[in-house]
Amino acid sequence: MKLMNFRNLFLILIVILITSASLYLTFNHGQSQHDLRGIANNSTAVQNTTVLGYAERILVDAKGLYMHAIAMNESYLVDLDNFSKELILNATFINSSTVAIGHAQYKYVILHVYYKGFDFTPQEIQENGIKVVLIPKPENVTYTGGWEYNYMITYDGKTYNVTLFSIGIMESSFYVLASTQKIGNLYVVQISITKELYNTLYVGELWLILTKS
Repeated sequence: MKLMNFRNLFLILIVILITSASLYLTFNHGQSQHDLRGIANNSTAVQNTTVLGYAERILVDAKGLYMHAIAMNESYLVDLDNFSKELILNATFINSSTVAIGHAQYKYVILHVYYKGFDFTPQEIQENGIKVVLIPKPENVTYTGGWEYNYMITYDGKTYNVTLFSIGIMESSFYVLASTQKIGNLYVVQISITKELYNTLYVGELWLILTKS
């Protein structure tokens, strides 16, 4: 009886340790990726070659993951709207301000990149006639299961308030998850990718604003 009790206690301790480690890793990823207090406050953030390189890498991975899912009859593991699908399959970055999607050219601004530990989430950007300000979250507001980002976007004399959400559980449930908000003449695109389903540590993200040149 004592031996059985010891074995049961040992198994319970193992389960507790595994659960604690999983929660710790998920929490740390969320903190490093999404805690605004850790974001550099660059009022004139430059979309340098490093940021652009990671953005290109995410699009390449997204295209590969999408094509693989279709080939393996796993289309239920990718979720894209028409514009984001066209972007993923046919985009070519020409330089730090212009991207070609098929035969059309768009000016763009990168809002957010997260890829293999690299995190770019500036609080203010002004590029290509588009000004974007990330509105700080109230300190007394908490979120469960995801993060909310509120942006004030000014373009062509008009100002828009846009809210974007990052929900790790949802993003990690698809190899590619992408959506587009059409606001005035702007396209606000969110793309997330993962090569390991249901593990938020492996999620990559790219958020863009585009407008036709």
